Amino acid sequence: MFGYVKPFKPELKVKEFETYKAVYCGLCHEMGRHYGPFSRFTLSYDFTFAALLGMALSSDHAGFEDSRCMAHPLKKRPRAKSCESLIMVSGFAMAMLHQKVRDNIADSGFFKGLFCRMALPFTKRLNRKACAAYPEAGEALEEMMEKQFALEQKPDSSIDAAAEPTAAAMGRMIALLSEDETEKRILSRMGYLLGRWVYLIDALDDLSDDAEESGFNPFLRRFDPEGNWNGKAGIPPEKLQEIMEFGTGMLNITVGELASAYELLELKRYKPILDNIIYLGLSASVRQVREQMTGQKKEKKLLPGV
Repeated sequence: MFGYVKPFKPELKVKEFETYKAVYCGLCHEMGRHYGPFSRFTLSYDFTFAALLGMALSSDHAGFEDSRCMAHPLKKRPRAKSCESLIMVSGFAMAMLHQKVRDNIADSGFFKGLFCRMALPFTKRLNRKACAAYPEAGEALEEMMEKQFALEQKPDSSIDAAAEPTAAAMGRMIALLSEDETEKRILSRMGYLLGRWVYLIDALDDLSDDAEESGFNPFLRRFDPEGNWNGKAGIPPEKLQEIMEFGTGMLNITVGELASAYELLELKRYKPILDNIIYLGLSASVRQVREQMTGQKKEKKLLPGV
């Protein structure tokens, strides 16, 4: 799922990257422990960022331990020990997975959506367990799906309106990472902007696929309201460049506001890693999407490796 919110590895120190990998492994472990081994295959960078942020704000720090796992059975690797942030974010990931599967079913034909239809009973069970532990996150995501579906049926939906449900849901979830009221307000704003950014970059990344499959995409709705690029026609190269320029501008403005909110937090640890993600990693993801869309063949991965 997604996977755009990640660090820019060339600018991380070795010890910082090792810490990031340890948090990634810790989150993977918690997902497997609470939601079964197959849930681990759905882990993405986005939720690693959320876990890292929660751990950076927590007064308690569980530390790290060396452990083996099914992905690395022969050699022990550092892993973040279990803590509330990791457990909570693993629940968020499962609830989001279920909504993503539902969205894919709604947006795909029978055969293309067959895998998601087969996975739906599995994700529904995981979602039920996650929402029992974190009902506010479940409610936020359910509202997101209802509003998103309604917006996609309106022919005059704007890009900002289309991004609103995801932004609002992410704001409510990220705010749960702290119990401090001041931090919750900042995190809510950060989560809102992060959710908006993720929705926008994902829409840009899916431009060609959505045009080919005549699926909903807010950028296509704005630049091709008549649907002339649907099917095999494709997006004219000059128009694709125009859309990417426009979308990149929206993403850069959103990141600027996100960074302003982020600077208000008083982090207890992991600041260099989080700085790297906010100030370098997000921009690198935008560059990667632009390069793939305008010059290179897009490649999709089930599980982003670390």
